[in-house]
Parts: sequence; structure tokens; C-alpha cells
Amino acid sequence: MQDKIHLYEEFFFADEWRSLHWQPEGRPPIFPSVILITPVRYAVSSEHIRLIQVASIHELMEKYKSSGKHQRDGKPRTSASSGGIKINLT
Repeated sequence: MQDKIHLYEEFFFADEWRSLHWQPEGRPPIFPSVILITPVRYAVSSEHIRLIQVASIHELMEKYKSSGKHQRDGKPRTSASSGGIKINLT
């Protein structure tokens, strides 16, 4: 699994991700977090990439439920949805 993380690090250092279509406009580029959803806890690490390990989607939602209520600037999120859970992983 660590070899796969090294591939993500190679992608990180290649800088190609900075100009991809999903990058935010008017803000610095953001490298996506790597989420491992598996009941197995891998001994992986990276000094460059944010790694998140959870056993299930439910655990991921619970882990980030309270942090999804506010954006980084501290303003409450507004949504036209029916109250679904928002996850801010950046």
C-alpha cells in the first residue's frame, strides 16, 4: 500500500494536478486528500499528502460531521439541500 502512496506523491510533485479542471478558480490549487476505506489499517504515511483511513463511509461521515458545519473562514455553510451531511476535507 505504501507503494501506492508513493505513486500519489509522484503525482503531487509532477504539478500536473495544479491545472486540472476541478481546481478552484481564484484560489491556490488544492491537492486532494487520499481516503482509504477499508477495514484493514495500513501502516502508510506521507509528508506531502493528507491520508485518511476509515473502515466505512459511515465512519468517514461521523468523523467529519462536526467539522462540516463551518467553512474555514468560520461562516456557516448554507445549502438548499434537505440537511444532508457535508464533508470538508481540505
